[in-house]
Amino acid sequence: MTPPPLSTRTLWRWTFPLVCLGLALEVALTCTNLPLFEVLHRLFSCLPPLLWTHWTALGDSALVPLLLFPWWRRRPDLLWAALLAALLAFLFSHGLKHWIDAPRPPAVLTVTVIGPRLLHGSFPSGHTTAIFTLIALLIHGLPLRTPGTRWALILVGSAVAASRIALGVHWPLDVLVGAAGGWLCALAGLAWAQRWTWGTTRGRWLPLLVLVALAAFALFRKSEGLPGVFWSEKALVLTMLILGWRAGLHAPPPPAKTLD
Repeated sequence: MTPPPLSTRTLWRWTFPLVCLGLALEVALTCTNLPLFEVLHRLFSCLPPLLWTHWTALGDSALVPLLLFPWWRRRPDLLWAALLAALLAFLFSHGLKHWIDAPRPPAVLTVTVIGPRLLHGSFPSGHTTAIFTLIALLIHGLPLRTPGTRWALILVGSAVAASRIALGVHWPLDVLVGAAGGWLCALAGLAWAQRWTWGTTRGRWLPLLVLVALAAFALFRKSEGLPGVFWSEKALVLTMLILGWRAGLHAPPPPAKTLD
């Protein structure tokens, strides 16, 4: 019997994380993590540091969830899935960081670092995990049907991942595993939200409360040490709060929608 062909949705769901994990395995087996970092870091240094600090700010775990504010009224199911996915991504990223405690590039090489000179907890990249958790949630949770929009989001995530190498604080292996891990955490969060719907009924207030708390934290926290992004981050927070307010004001909640 001929097996049924893979659907486009299935390919979109699994190809990206499998490619990232395959590349990570190739880098690990060929011991090219360090030389590949040196080549990429040198190449990325041709672009202005301010560009890289702004890209890396998009992967900040306190800022990434705020990009979901425009959907809090229309898609409480998406926010609930995002909360569950964020929990899984946090356990994945920080669990491996503390367990493996891999040295970062500045602890091994003489390298130019933009921003804080971090030395430990390299694997995996938390910023890359966070941004690809959001991207996979948008692609599969909204869901996004237009390939061009999907590829644009993946390019944004890739720029955030590249910025971690450009800043000199992560290895290529860190960002490849972080990207795959974030994507898979999003898929797991979407599946979990379909089975446990408390966050879309009696617990519907919880994801919104978490977003508001994160917005307050991001708005009033001090500088994280990345040059040139302090006021840009505040502007992003205020923009998302305004969009969320407008969404609540002008968008009555539609009938319950099933996650993809």
